[in-house]
Amino acid sequence: MARRSNAEKEAEAEAIKNWNPRYKHNVIIYLFIYLWIYGILGAVTGITNDAALSYYKIVAPHLISGLNIFNAATAILMSVMIATVHKWGYRKILLILPPMTAIFMALTCITTNQLVIMIAYTISWTAIGVYDLMYPLMWTSYVPGKIRTKMFSTVMIVNLITQTICTFLGGKAVVWFFGLIRGIPYHEASVLSGKSEMLTGQTLADYTNSYRILLYITAAVTMLAFVLALFIHDVPRDYRSTADDKEPSRAEKMAMYKKLLSKKTLMWIVYIAGIQLGARLVAVYVPIYLNSYLHIPRDVTSTINTFIQAAMLIGYFFAPFLEKKMGAIVSVAAGTLTCVPVMLLLANGRRLGSGTVLFVIVGLLLFLRTGLANATMPIQQEVQMVIVDKDLRPAFTGVVQIAYAVVGVIDGLFTEFYLFTTQDGYANAYYIAAVIYVIASVLLLVFFAKKYNRILDTANAQDDNQN
Repeated sequence: MARRSNAEKEAEAEAIKNWNPRYKHNVIIYLFIYLWIYGILGAVTGITNDAALSYYKIVAPHLISGLNIFNAATAILMSVMIATVHKWGYRKILLILPPMTAIFMALTCITTNQLVIMIAYTISWTAIGVYDLMYPLMWTSYVPGKIRTKMFSTVMIVNLITQTICTFLGGKAVVWFFGLIRGIPYHEASVLSGKSEMLTGQTLADYTNSYRILLYITAAVTMLAFVLALFIHDVPRDYRSTADDKEPSRAEKMAMYKKLLSKKTLMWIVYIAGIQLGARLVAVYVPIYLNSYLHIPRDVTSTINTFIQAAMLIGYFFAPFLEKKMGAIVSVAAGTLTCVPVMLLLANGRRLGSGTVLFVIVGLLLFLRTGLANATMPIQQEVQMVIVDKDLRPAFTGVVQIAYAVVGVIDGLFTEFYLFTTQDGYANAYYIAAVIYVIASVLLLVFFAKKYNRILDTANAQDDNQN
């Protein structure tokens, strides 16, 4: 990565020096909340996605078999909830999320009724997911333009590191609790947990209770995020253009909806939905592709997955540099397009050798695909915030979430009933994703590159002047 010029360093230092103290305070508090929720709790892809889904597979199998549908419902509820930011502000929403998470997560452990567990899962995961939607809104309001892309990268790096740690710790905690309940050594509990589908009677009950203990603890300590949220200090002008709280007129609402569904926003949604569809066809199923299609041993698969996590981390570091050198739109499109040759090679994974040679080549290709795909994610998050006015950002975030929900349903139906009916589908998915990536990137360049490539520079300058 090229070194920053002295002028860039001085501009960033000046931005930090002149950073509004209240804005900086809110950013720091939210970073602590985010670190707690995603770090200590591993609330989405750490403990509660690794351990909780394993628990729900035991107590509510219909939830897991229909997970795409429930996740789509969660996305829709998230879109409704995030849209209320324009009215209620950041602090009130952040005060609602912890008890909402804790109560309904605990409810999934208290009851054995599958329907209640499904409803409680949907509500608790809605609350958890809103944290991911809040920081782009807050960062766009509170972080100086000169360091905004860097701060987007920072929060994603924090998320990735902490969720990786919690994924590692979550499984070990379950085994430890299982051993305590059964009164057996950790190693013996670990062996039994590796054959969970064969457990019956009291052994299965004890294993299930070990998950419950972890989820109860998770639900309880979530409430620290409530205490932290008390220290957020927001005012109406932070999340809407005026401090006036009156209900907009019908004409004003129509004008707002027209802006929300402009050609610019619709094309962005088409792009983001296309990329999401392509990514979901391959990223989620990497372990199956490695294990079932290429027949790579599970311990090697685990090592490759660790390198994939590292690739995401490295990719995030490059985002500020890419945006400065290439512009926002060209950077995002380039990151997507450079994945295409790599995915075409992965589609032909069985022709890349065998044994150690195959492990190394496939591992390197997945490392490259993940790094390239994620290098521009912070830029993409920021662009999504600035292509609409401040008043429309929560609503637009909600619209994007609905698009994700639709994509999730399409992906689930396509993979379930067509693509993954044979093992070859896990390789063919890379061909399909590559085609989608090319089409989406071309659309992005055609509709956005000429007029909006430096959109972040313009938007950040305007926001800094207003602040």
